[in-house]
Amino acid sequence: MKNKLIISILVGLIISGCCRKDSVEIARYELSSDELKIIPYELGEKINFIHSNGYSFDFNVVEDKIEWKEYHDFCEYNCCGQDYFSYQVRTTIIESSYPRFNIELSLGGSRIYEYIPKSLNIEINYDYFARLPYNDSMNFICDSTTNTTFFETIILNGKSYTNVTKKLLDTQYIIDTQILMPKAIYYNELGIIQIETTNNETYTINN
Repeated sequence: MKNKLIISILVGLIISGCCRKDSVEIARYELSSDELKIIPYELGEKINFIHSNGYSFDFNVVEDKIEWKEYHDFCEYNCCGQDYFSYQVRTTIIESSYPRFNIELSLGGSRIYEYIPKSLNIEINYDYFARLPYNDSMNFICDSTTNTTFFETIILNGKSYTNVTKKLLDTQYIIDTQILMPKAIYYNELGIIQIETTNNETYTINN
């Protein structure tokens, strides 16, 4: 009798745990063609850079993908038939062998947080981060709260560039001033046009 009761309880739990409702997509956010242009790189492309001491090297675009992801509200129990929304994400990775840089640029991930503006996210060597929020006109939002500065025209490594945004990098580590690290990036329609380091050396696009 006791065994039958245990089996009945287990069966009841299994049946009650079955999902009888399909999940429903309630919204779909696609990156616009103008948004996609914020990242100007194409798979297989090479971008030549030069160090402030004269050393020249190439960044290689090793990944460039656009994919759909789903966002579901956190639910620990009874999550059957949970509604969700889909959002498009573009991820682009550029790398150099020496100096060793791995830089990931992404768009679309901020869709999961309603209180965060749309933004371009940049991650350098997995440890240094930049978030560049932009408005509906695809212009970066530059002010003291975002640690960004806008230049209509700026001279970098002896060449003039227009509509440049400078962004100070964030890191989750305590900064050791004795170690050479990325400090800031400069960005415009060409993509990353300069990386500035903590000892004021630079890596600048060489076009």
